[in-house]
Amino acid sequence: MRVLRLSTLLDQIPARPSAAELLAAFVPPRRFSEKRFEDYRPDARHPSQAAAVARLREVANEMHASTGGWSRLRSALGGRQRGAGVYLDGGFGVGKTHLLASLWNAAPKPSAYLSFDELVYAIGLLGVEPAREAFRGQRLVAVDEWELDDPGNLKLAIAFLRGALADGIRVATTSNTIPDELGRGRFDQKSFTAEIEELSSAFEVLRVEGEDYRHRRFEADPGRAAFLDDASMERARSRAGERALAAGFQELLDGLGTVHPIRYYAVVEAVDELLIEGVQPMTDLYDGLRWVHFVDKVYDGAVPFSATADAGLDELFPRAWLTGAFGKKFSRCLSRMEEMLGERRMELAE
Repeated sequence: MRVLRLSTLLDQIPARPSAAELLAAFVPPRRFSEKRFEDYRPDARHPSQAAAVARLREVANEMHASTGGWSRLRSALGGRQRGAGVYLDGGFGVGKTHLLASLWNAAPKPSAYLSFDELVYAIGLLGVEPAREAFRGQRLVAVDEWELDDPGNLKLAIAFLRGALADGIRVATTSNTIPDELGRGRFDQKSFTAEIEELSSAFEVLRVEGEDYRHRRFEADPGRAAFLDDASMERARSRAGERALAAGFQELLDGLGTVHPIRYYAVVEAVDELLIEGVQPMTDLYDGLRWVHFVDKVYDGAVPFSATADAGLDELFPRAWLTGAFGKKFSRCLSRMEEMLGERRMELAE
């Protein structure tokens, strides 16, 4: 069996993408590329889900009706700038990303779709004004998992929103935190009251309530049972093709540390399957944050993910990380890993 080696793969990834290359890659990933409003199944127990679908359909229709861009739409709305963006707030696994991708698919083009981390990385690589120039002309910029980790992210987010609104771009986001509470527990909000208020005022907030469907679907012990046993991993390896990436967990972490996170999507695009052995509890926060971003890209790319572990999924991150400033990132990561590993166990059991 011949599979990809990590060192070979990383050598093929260009270090610094151009603005045009980045923008071309900002489309819904494989897992969400075909999502439509018609595919979303609102839970009758949570009316906010159906309400969010109805409002997002209206937003798409408004955008198609405003062929002159935001200036005409703003005029139609009575000159109001407040609520120029749409902000989907809700917990893990309630379908926010499905709805965001559905809006992107229903919206006029050109439009961009990316994660908040990718937005921050793009602005960091290109600079504020070159990034604004790169996005200029887009009808919609859809940003998944909007979150503020530090004052630097807040300043970049404000700069992006100001430029986007001035250039007539509609912005839609998803988040696990309402705008007024962004950054809470991560930096002193009182020092940035004006910025938080400006950011909040740019969005119309749609609350999407419900349960985490990923956990409902895979209700096995969230600990050791989430990972593959040795026999299942051997079956996965025997079925793997030439574009499967096989690596030890620590080897993968070390390799990710040599690549700018904006390139993780390129790593994921280059593989058809991941075979990771020896997942261990993490102790380095920077490794943890890189892992979270990588898992997001693997999940978005719908890449089959097989992994064995020396511990349980519930032991992967220290308790302090789950309750600390980045707790929602790490909790989302565990939820997505649970789904991917569950899918893989089901496939290999057939």
